Amino acid sequence: MTDLNEMLKVLASPVRRTVLTWLKDPHTSFAGYEQLYDFSVYGVCASLIQDKAGLAQPATSLCLKALGDVGLVKATKVGKWTYYQRNEEQVAAAMAGLLADLEVNL
Repeated sequence: MTDLNEMLKVLASPVRRTVLTWLKDPHTSFAGYEQLYDFSVYGVCASLIQDKAGLAQPATSLCLKALGDVGLVKATKVGKWTYYQRNEEQVAAAMAGLLADLEVNL
């Protein structure tokens, strides 16, 4: 697992946490948005995340890169588009790591 401190730095951003929440249930979070593939195939296109978040393209890329660098999201390149899915195993590991750290250090 990625270093817990690095994970917490990434999760300190409300925007990144919101994106992770959206990716938990993309069919509901992105209802009304259209993309070439169903969300269950590759995930959500970065352009939809950008639109919903109201971020500029560079800010969206940095947000998604940070989440990807610590393994919280998986990226799949399809043609010129990149799709993102939440990495449930890594999210669970991060939560377990945080809980274990807090229990040990109390």
